[in-house]
Amino acid sequence: MPRWSLVLLPALLCLGTAAHAQVVPFRASAPFAPMPPMPAAPAASAAGQPDSDPLAWRGRMTASLSATSGNSRTRAAQVNADISRRKEGGKTTLTAVVTESQAGSKPVRQTTAGRWAGTAQHDRDVDADLFAFARMAVEHDRVIDLQLRWQAALGLGRHVINEADRTLDLFAGLGRTVSRYSQEKTIGGETDSRFASNSILIGNEFTDQLTPTVSFKQRLESYLSIDGDRNHLFKFSAALNVDMTRTLALTVALTDSYNSRVAAGQRRNDLALTTGLSVKIGP
Repeated sequence: MPRWSLVLLPALLCLGTAAHAQVVPFRASAPFAPMPPMPAAPAASAAGQPDSDPLAWRGRMTASLSATSGNSRTRAAQVNADISRRKEGGKTTLTAVVTESQAGSKPVRQTTAGRWAGTAQHDRDVDADLFAFARMAVEHDRVIDLQLRWQAALGLGRHVINEADRTLDLFAGLGRTVSRYSQEKTIGGETDSRFASNSILIGNEFTDQLTPTVSFKQRLESYLSIDGDRNHLFKFSAALNVDMTRTLALTVALTDSYNSRVAAGQRRNDLALTTGLSVKIGP
């Protein structure tokens, strides 16, 4: 409600009370002229704010921190963002994640996680059920000496469920993966610092607004190599968001990356379970 209306409201109440106390008797001879109707006030939205922009970017940015001291010294931090925008029969999605973790004191401090990654995907609706997509992803990981890995893919998808509070997309396409390491690695019997392969991409994305304050999102990507280094990549992510205020939420996230072929001394799985606070982006 505007501030001026808060000031005028008590004054109008006082005037109404005074007018009621000094009512003038009605005379039949006096001409009766009804007062003109008051103009209707403009309708307000349910939240008291103007309608939000349907073309605005929407999503969340999440941060999680942890630290220990004493017999063990560790520091860990992760920040990720997931935003999207719908416009003219299409959808653009951007994601980014930065993970840093160290263990030990300064003289013998060891980096246990040093990774950043980002993705960009654009979907274009072919009709109410089908869509075409183009996807690009980059990744860097200091722990495994991965200087840069990029992935590009094109394909088609289907809106299996497309409801206001629940969606399910299935997609498939063709992609290419190129990995560059800061030093030579032996992977699958081949020694080199650059590995490349063409692959078939199969995956799904599911979102569900479980309650007005609880939402869930899950995504799976499977890159099945058909030539080159024959390295199959699987990426899984899931997040549960519980809103605490209109802008803040508690987020529990699970991510898992699997490489079928890795260098000696490296594990195939990278699994992370994090809990943090997320900030809502957009209206």
